[in-house]
Amino acid sequence: MNVKRLLKYLAPFAIVGLVAIFIYNLFHNGRIEDPGPILYKSECSGCHGDNGEGVKTLVPPLTNDSFAILNFDSIPCWFRYGLSHPIIVGGKTYDQPMYPNGLDEIQAANVINYVSGQFFNSDKRINSQWVLDKWKKCGSNVKYQIRSKKEISVPVPD
Repeated sequence: MNVKRLLKYLAPFAIVGLVAIFIYNLFHNGRIEDPGPILYKSECSGCHGDNGEGVKTLVPPLTNDSFAILNFDSIPCWFRYGLSHPIIVGGKTYDQPMYPNGLDEIQAANVINYVSGQFFNSDKRINSQWVLDKWKKCGSNVKYQIRSKKEISVPVPD
C-alpha cells in the first residue's frame, strides 16, 4: 500500500478525531476562550494599558476614543503599518510612534472586536475578511488614511 492511499483512508479518521477533541474540550471547559482579550494583553496593553488608559502624553487612551471611532476603518492599517506622525486625542497631541505589530487578519479582527466593545462602547463587529479588505486599501503611508485635523481634534469624555 502506498503512502497516498494510506493517507486517503486515514484522513477521515483524523478529521473525526479532531472534531471529537474539539467537542470534548468545549464540554469539558464549558466554553471557547475569546482570543481578543488575550491578544490585546500580549500585543497592545504594554503601551495602551490593561484598561486602555494610555500612558500620559506618550500613548493615547482607548477608552471612548473619538479619534479611533472616527477613523475606525483605518485601525487595521495602523496594526499593519503603525503610525509615525502626531495625532490629537482629547485635545492632547501624542507623538509616540505606534509600531506595526504583525497580527494576521484573524488576530487583528479579534483585537478590534475586543477593543471596540471593551473601550469604544460600540457593538460594531468585524471579521477577518473586513480586515483584509482594509489592508488592500491602505498603503504603507497611513497618514493619508486619517481624517482631517479638524475631525480628529475631538474631546475624549472623562
